[in-house]
Amino acid sequence: MLRYSVLSTCFLWASKAFAVYHAGASDNIAIYWGQNSAGAADIGKSQKSLSEYCSRAEIDIIPVAFVSNFNPIELDLTNMADDKNMAEEVKSCQSAGKTILLSIGGAMFTSGPSSPENAHNLADQLWDMFGPPGNVGSEKRPFGDAVVDGFDIDIEAPLPNMAPFAARLREHIDKANGNGGRKFYLSAAPQCPFPDQNNQVMLQGNEAVAFDFVMVQFYNNRKCDIRVFGGSSTDSNSASTRDTNDPMKSGFNMAQWDEWARSSKNPNAKVFLGIPGGPTAVTPSEKASYKAPNALKPIIAYSKQFASFGGVMIWDMSQVWANPSFLDTISKDVKCPSAASRNAARRSTGSGAGQKYRRTHQREWQS
Repeated sequence: MLRYSVLSTCFLWASKAFAVYHAGASDNIAIYWGQNSAGAADIGKSQKSLSEYCSRAEIDIIPVAFVSNFNPIELDLTNMADDKNMAEEVKSCQSAGKTILLSIGGAMFTSGPSSPENAHNLADQLWDMFGPPGNVGSEKRPFGDAVVDGFDIDIEAPLPNMAPFAARLREHIDKANGNGGRKFYLSAAPQCPFPDQNNQVMLQGNEAVAFDFVMVQFYNNRKCDIRVFGGSSTDSNSASTRDTNDPMKSGFNMAQWDEWARSSKNPNAKVFLGIPGGPTAVTPSEKASYKAPNALKPIIAYSKQFASFGGVMIWDMSQVWANPSFLDTISKDVKCPSAASRNAARRSTGSGAGQKYRRTHQREWQS
C-alpha cells in the first residue's frame, strides 16, 4: 500500500483539505486513468474503479482515457465494461476535489474528422454527451448526469481537421465559463519533440487553439525526454536545455515548451512534465525513458524554474499503484517548495518571509 508520508513532511501540502486543479499553480499532479497499462502485463496489477483513487489527496487531475474513435464515437475504458457506474464514479471524485477530464485519442486513435464541418459536429456531440446536460437525452450520455470538467486531446498520429475540432471545443468551454459557476478546461498531450508534428496545427500558426495547459510526454522520445536530462536543477542555462534555434540537437527541452507557452494563443498556458509511472508504462525499446522517483528530483526542480510550469503528469494510474513509493516521492518533490525557493522568499521580504510564504499558499489551497 502507498504511504502517506508526504502529508506529514510538507507543510504546504498539509494545509490542503483536498486536491483540485489550480490554473496559476506549479504543483499540480495529473494521472491518467482508464487504459490499465500495468494490468496488461500483469493481471494482478489491473486498475481499479475510478473512485478507488480519488481519496488520495496528492492527485489533482484525472484524465479519463480514452474516446478512442470518432466514427462512431466510442469510449474505451479497459476492464470497465459497465459504464453505467461511471456517473457516480465521476461525481464521487469531483466531490473529493478532483478535476476530471475526458481524454480523446491515444495510440489507437487513427482517424480524424473528415472535414472542418464534421470536426465541429463531433465537438458538438461530445459536448452534449459529456458536458452540461440538456441538449440530448440521458440515454445518449455515457456518464449520465455527471459532467466532466473539460477535455484533453492526446493525438499521436498526423490526423486531419483536429484544429477545428479543438477550436469548437474551446468555443463551448469559453461560453460555459462565461456563465460563471464551475470552470471547464481544455488540455493537450503532445510528445516532447518540438514542434510535435501530430499537434503542430493546434498549437502553432493561424489555426492555433488556446489550451489551458499541455501535458507534454517526456518519455518514449530519446532526443528530448527525461533520459537526456543532463543539467543542474539550479542552472537554467545548463546543457540539459536544447538550443531552440536548432531542433535537430538532442536535449531535455522543457525550455522550448516554456517558450511555446509564453507565445501561444493562451500566453498563460501551463506546461506539465509528463513522466511514466512504472517500467512497463513505456514501449519496450524505450525503457531508459522510465526513471525511478528519486532520479526525477533534479528534473522536477529544474522544470519548476519556468514560469509556465504547471506540475507533473503521470502515465498511468495502474502503473503508479503497482510502483510503491512512486506517488509519495513525486508528490513531495512537486508540491513542497524547495529550500532554494524558501530562501529566496526570505531574502526578498525579510526575516518574516517564511511565515508570509506559508500563509499565502494556505489561503490559495483553502479557497
